[in-house]
Parts: sequence; C-alpha cells; structure tokens
Amino acid sequence: MNRNLTKSIYRLVDYIHIFNTKKGNRLLPFLVFFCVSTCSYSQMNISGKPGLIFVPTAVETKNGSFIFGYVHNPINYSFRQNGKNSESTYFINLTIFNRLDVNLNLMRMNGKIPDSQRGIGDRQLDLKYLILKEKKYIPSLAVFVSAPFGIDNSFTSNAMVATKTFNLINNISAQVTGGYGSPYYFKRDESEKTNYNIFEGLSLENKKDLKYRYLSGPIGGVNLRYAKKGGIMFEWDSQHFNIGAYGVLFKKWTIQAGVMNFDQITFGTSYALNLKSLPKRLKQANEN
Repeated sequence: MNRNLTKSIYRLVDYIHIFNTKKGNRLLPFLVFFCVSTCSYSQMNISGKPGLIFVPTAVETKNGSFIFGYVHNPINYSFRQNGKNSESTYFINLTIFNRLDVNLNLMRMNGKIPDSQRGIGDRQLDLKYLILKEKKYIPSLAVFVSAPFGIDNSFTSNAMVATKTFNLINNISAQVTGGYGSPYYFKRDESEKTNYNIFEGLSLENKKDLKYRYLSGPIGGVNLRYAKKGGIMFEWDSQHFNIGAYGVLFKKWTIQAGVMNFDQITFGTSYALNLKSLPKRLKQANEN
C-alpha cells in the first residue's frame, strides 16, 4: 500500500483516540467516517466501478479515494438467476495509487431463496489499471481485470476502455467512453468444501454460453454532466441500450437510477471519501 495512504489511515486512528479521551466526544468516531473530505466524485456502475450503468469508464480517481455503495439489478438482467430473481450488489472501491484501483463486490440474489442456494453471495475481486491519463488531445485508457480464482463468479469485468471529456457550454460536459469487453472468461467449477488450490479446476469459457453476456464485445456510452451536480447517461453494454440519470449531494453522495433496454429499472447509491484528507477539526486537535 502507498506509504502516504498508510500514514493517513494511522493518523485517522490517532485522531479517533484523541477525541475518545475527551468528555462529550464519545460519538465523534462514528461521525468521523462520514465527515472525511473528498476530492472527487464518481457515478458507479453495476459492479461498483466508476462508470455509466453497466459500462465502466477510464476516469482517473485520486490516490486515497474510497467509495462504497449499493446497486439493484432487475430480474430480466440479473446474472445468476436471469428472469427469476433480481440481485443486489454491495461494493467498495479503493484507489491505492493514482493508476491502480481495487474493487471488492458482493452480489446477492433477492427474493425467497433456500438458504442452501443463497449462501453469503458471490464475492469478486477486480482490478483497474490506468494505462494513460487524459490530456488535451489524448483520452484516458484503462484495463479492467477480474481475479480468475473465484468459484463460478456470476460476472466478470475483463475489458479495455478509453474515456475523453469534451467541455460544451454553461458547465455542461460530455464524457465519452468506448471500449471492448472480452468474450471469454475464466471459470472455476469447484466446491467451497474442496477449494484448496486457487488454480484448481480453472478453464477458459466463452460468454456466448451464458444467458446474459456481461461486457462481451463493443461497449460505449456518453455521460452528459452538469457541473459536478449530476448528469444523464446513455450506453451500449454490448447487449442492450440503457439510459440513466444521477445526482450528487454534498459533493460526496451519489444517487442514481436507470432503465435497462427500455424495460426495467435499476437504481443505486454510493458515497465517496478520501482517506488522505481529514477535517480541520481533527487537524487542529492533532496540533494541540
């Protein structure tokens, strides 16, 4: 982990201890987490990455950026039980370096499901590496890779995308994204009871055999943004055309919703922090 980010985390723990020893500040540690300032915001896609609705984008997130949230995936576009159960995805996204993001997500099926089938849910680890940062005439370029050692993951994010921002008029900008999702994915057909080797039972599969092929082929979309307050989105996720909208509250909290293929509604929310920036009150306490 980046040394500066590690120091910031340790410093945050020290501040919590300082305020815990002062009378009348017992509740502060529970509030600190929601008061840490943020240097940027992001609209998050279905798997918890900065993006549109299903499509990820190659936008740069600042070092120390920490985003967590929830997204609802409707029945007709669910991955595990397509056409039977909707899904809920819980995620956290951490930028360790300016170019490297780590994403953890947990996908659970909704509705009445036997406990033997529900379990904890599908857990997945994804990485994003920013190959090129956006410049005046150059788009940003990023590659997304899902860890191959998950057991029968419901969806994978193996793709390469480019994103370019165009400033239009009156604080309106167009963030254009285009890329390609891999038509292949790694599958491990193993049981948790016999899962002793993360490379056991690993095979390369074609997404054409799946009922819903996530990011398989050309992908792209546009995010029309107004200042840093919200925007509307249009995307092609390699299978369907989707539209959506989002709004940003307090520069940190994003609320989003969309319509999949003019058919069913998806919605979600996320909260963005930066672990390297701390409130002034905490800084003053450390100085005292």
